[in-house]
Amino acid sequence: MGYSSKMTNLLNIDSALEPLTEDEITAGVIDAMVCSRAFKNLDEIEKRIPFVLELSTRSSSHWEKLITLPSKRYWIKGTQEGVAVFDANLDCGYIRTYRLRNSTLQDPRTRLELDWIELKDEEILYQLLDTPTGRHIFDNWYKHKQQITDLPVEFISGRLSNTSVEKAFLFTKGDGCVVCGGKASCYAATTIGAYSGAIMIQLPVCPEHLAAAKSHPSAFSFLASLFNLSWDWPSVERLEALPDELIPVIHSLAAEELGGKVVSAEKRKKGWHLRVALPSGWHWLLRIKSLADYAYMLFEPGKKDHCYRADSAPHHPEVPFFPMHEHSRPDKSKDKVTPSFLYGHPLLDIKRLKSAGHHYGAYGNQH
Repeated sequence: MGYSSKMTNLLNIDSALEPLTEDEITAGVIDAMVCSRAFKNLDEIEKRIPFVLELSTRSSSHWEKLITLPSKRYWIKGTQEGVAVFDANLDCGYIRTYRLRNSTLQDPRTRLELDWIELKDEEILYQLLDTPTGRHIFDNWYKHKQQITDLPVEFISGRLSNTSVEKAFLFTKGDGCVVCGGKASCYAATTIGAYSGAIMIQLPVCPEHLAAAKSHPSAFSFLASLFNLSWDWPSVERLEALPDELIPVIHSLAAEELGGKVVSAEKRKKGWHLRVALPSGWHWLLRIKSLADYAYMLFEPGKKDHCYRADSAPHHPEVPFFPMHEHSRPDKSKDKVTPSFLYGHPLLDIKRLKSAGHHYGAYGNQH
């Protein structure tokens, strides 16, 4: 079998490591970063072998760290370059190869006491890597990864479609849990941004490591701990509820985004009740107590009962992503309960509220 010699552009890893300090960068961190992004994100990149990622660095420091850790080190005599090869594992079904590009670094074989396997040319290297076993491991990893990420991806897709989230990053390991690789039945997540351009990070975890995630001040801190990084995020804290002093601003912005006006704001035992009147005569009632205790209700003119509701009441454990859910017609016997992907923060949830308003005719269109 021949391997294309036209494919000389290796995937460079340096830009992804720029946010880290030199002390934070280790061979393990570099490869973990690649593994965490390998599933789906690199599908469209052209490859000589479908299950082999060919990576490169221009940093001699990164390179010297990488060559201390791999499964095998090859020296290609024809091109006078080294190739560090990392085998497929539970985190990544791809074989990863790393090379140093455009450097005057002295031949590492003369300075570092490491074992190198000498090969005549690249063709022999690709023949060694392109095996039925490698392909089988990759295919099974990809299929398994697809199965364990189906539900988290559905949740992320829901957030992308229904809220202000524009980008989302999902980190998994083994059977799902980002820490131990065990079966993940929970998740830790965080979102950066408000009602435009928000970015979401989701970390599936098992029940044991959910407790570990909650011990951190934020999901950022938890994520950093997984990679042994020393990021300091003093301004990022876990937000359990919207501060009272921000309610007037949130109410005003929500009304503006919904195309209505502020009617009333009242703090009750079950949280803030914020009303927004629409020009059509319809109105929204946004009940906000915490990010885990909220309800959004849409009312037709002159009607006592609401025609749509999204809330977090723990009444429907059969619905995915419990307890968040939506009611299509809470005032009717044929009401349909479906999953909700909302936050309980009106400014993050505006997109879905406007969509529901248009669907029910609150903006003058027909239901």
